[in-house]
Amino acid sequence: MATSKIAILIDGGFFVQRFKRLNKNVCPARKDVELLVTDIIAKVQHTTGSHSTDTLLRTFYYDCYPFSKVIRGLKGKDIDYSKSPIYISQMAYLKSLKMIDQFALRLGELSFSGWKASSFNPLKKPLVPDFRQKGVDMKIGLDMAWMAGRKTVDKIVLVTGDSDFISPIKLVRREGILIYLYTLGSKTIKDELKEHADFILS
Repeated sequence: MATSKIAILIDGGFFVQRFKRLNKNVCPARKDVELLVTDIIAKVQHTTGSHSTDTLLRTFYYDCYPFSKVIRGLKGKDIDYSKSPIYISQMAYLKSLKMIDQFALRLGELSFSGWKASSFNPLKKPLVPDFRQKGVDMKIGLDMAWMAGRKTVDKIVLVTGDSDFISPIKLVRREGILIYLYTLGSKTIKDELKEHADFILS
């Protein structure tokens, strides 16, 4: 019986957003990521059938460390984000993920880009800080290209809704790697992203 190696690439921002939407704004924990990986492997195996066995090479989780710098607030007072409850909980979450077997964290940077209206209450004050991820999408694309070039896996499962990954998807498919798109039930993913996946998992 043939064996296929799988790499699971999780866009952390997408996963957390979808998890909170599906679980009444509750943040995920390590066990939720472990359950996600188990569910993905089972669904990939279901598409494979009994003629082959799928085995996990590694799960890659892409995110940023929470913002930890001091910035000047709108009322003129300094805000130290390294002491905020959100910073503490997110650091604990990322630290816990490091203990998962066959798991790797790929971390970019989070930068402060000013203040913006809240997406939940765009017509109401106060404004909220505008944090932007840097380097996360690039790390995902580079890892996909590296896997394709080295032939380290047969299948890549992308947990994302970002159509920016169409170009690296095209690259790895040309190298004979199957692409699975795991949508977590999202209804807003663009058709052009789905079109370039071999299988859609939800």
